[in-house]
Amino acid sequence: MRRRPMIAAAADVTEAATAKIGTVRGRRAAHVAIAVALFGLPTAAGADELQQRLLAGMQATRADGFAFRQTTAIERTGAARKTLVEQFDPRRAAAERWSLISVDGRAPTEKDLAGWRKIKRERVPSYAENAKWFGTPATRVDADGVTTYRFARLPAGTLKIGSHDASADAQAEAVVNMRGRVPFVERVRFVTTKPFRMMLVASVQAITATARYAALPSGAVVPAEVASRTTGSLMGKSGVLTTQTTYADVQPVR
Repeated sequence: MRRRPMIAAAADVTEAATAKIGTVRGRRAAHVAIAVALFGLPTAAGADELQQRLLAGMQATRADGFAFRQTTAIERTGAARKTLVEQFDPRRAAAERWSLISVDGRAPTEKDLAGWRKIKRERVPSYAENAKWFGTPATRVDADGVTTYRFARLPAGTLKIGSHDASADAQAEAVVNMRGRVPFVERVRFVTTKPFRMMLVASVQAITATARYAALPSGAVVPAEVASRTTGSLMGKSGVLTTQTTYADVQPVR
């Protein structure tokens, strides 16, 4: 059957819905019908085939399957910008997989290395990380050729800031790339929904974090960029912290 243009379909549902335009119910029906025809219908994704396919792709990705170089730029109120370049290679011994390449464009000093070694590295940036939460209930929206999943609640452990788990007070949005042979989540955005305190002296007002992913020629999906913005206060002094991490020289090793 020949499909009718979207605008024509919108006209049809508008006419049907406005048959009772004289009533409140009729007016509401008209508004809903127009929105559905033009912008797509949000649907629960619990039994969504695409969501399950995307989740399977995340689960099939090995977090330790790639070597890469990451560059992180950190800016905070009242401090100079700092840039770290690090290398991850899963083929090395566990204690040597991460290495610090440079700090602000120069070779790291012993002091730099001493402070860097104190950083706890409980995770490796990976597309696979999203499997922890992507299978939970979501709302799917298809509009203008773009599929987006929105998550009103996140499971514990999804968004951790230091020792604080902000997952219960955060929401997520995932945008799907459908242009290639295999669909994948191209962008994930996390937003906190209410302030919280950390270590008694720090107050976080809001956090926004956006992760972008790219597909290699092999079809494997890897991190491309992560950016975050945190507003809050420390010891009563307000400020903003921004970070931007980019990934390069990504090579499959397993």
